[in-house]
Amino acid sequence: YSNIYDDDIYTNAGLESDYGTGSRESNLECNFDKGVTIEFWLKKAAFADSKTHKEVIFDIWNGEDSGVHNYGRLTLALSGGAAGANAPFILTIVSGSTYFKEKVLGSSQVTKGTVSDGSWKHYALTMQNSGSKFLTKLYITGALDSTTSNAGNFGTLPSKTSTSGAMGGRIGALKTSAYGFGLTSAGAGKLSASLDEFRFWKVARNSDEIGKNWFT
Repeated sequence: YSNIYDDDIYTNAGLESDYGTGSRESNLECNFDKGVTIEFWLKKAAFADSKTHKEVIFDIWNGEDSGVHNYGRLTLALSGGAAGANAPFILTIVSGSTYFKEKVLGSSQVTKGTVSDGSWKHYALTMQNSGSKFLTKLYITGALDSTTSNAGNFGTLPSKTSTSGAMGGRIGALKTSAYGFGLTSAGAGKLSASLDEFRFWKVARNSDEIGKNWFT
């Protein structure tokens, strides 16, 4: 009896209206009006470019076939190729016909060398619609590293009108055939690194929340 659809769990439980936001919808839902946050600790010793140019950190997919109007995908990965030489984090988001592929994240201070220096670092990525733009923010050890602004907005993943498969995810490799990666099978793009404290939030955490809690 724990799998309950409730789009406002706190208010419906009798708590104050400003207590917080939350739902018992998909635990991997990406409503970009509310925002999405991915947090994790990463320790990487090197990039094995001879084996793979792209290593997947997290991949979620709503079960639709590519090209269908309500196809939904979010893939965060590391790139060891030339495109990721200065900023190795790349992000792909697809919501129906709206998408961007392998968007490079991070400032000029985030390089293959800093990411693969063999030490543990905490990373947080927030994604959210803001007016007519889509903002991504990358935080490193609690501090804002960079903000990227893209024209347009993304719809919710998965679409609430979808009648097909549920959202599913995989840490450390592709969930299904890649969208724009040049890889063709589930499980490809394996991550060669250590991950810890992986967290997925159905809201865009703000700088204060990330700054105060990244080490907690």
